[in-house]
Amino acid sequence: MEKLSVLLMIVAIVCALFSDKIDLAVKGDKNIKKVIVIFSAGILSVCTITVITSILS
Repeated sequence: MEKLSVLLMIVAIVCALFSDKIDLAVKGDKNIKKVIVIFSAGILSVCTITVITSILS
């Protein structure tokens, strides 16, 4: 489970980094960028909690 969480965290970071280019490609007028950044932040927080709890237990 921990490996999957780390993989999802990496994917979320990459998506957040390239959210400008993704938004430009779909011509979302900065709406898609906001959605990608919010979902990436949510995934990062959930996966961080998962990794921390697995380390502490």
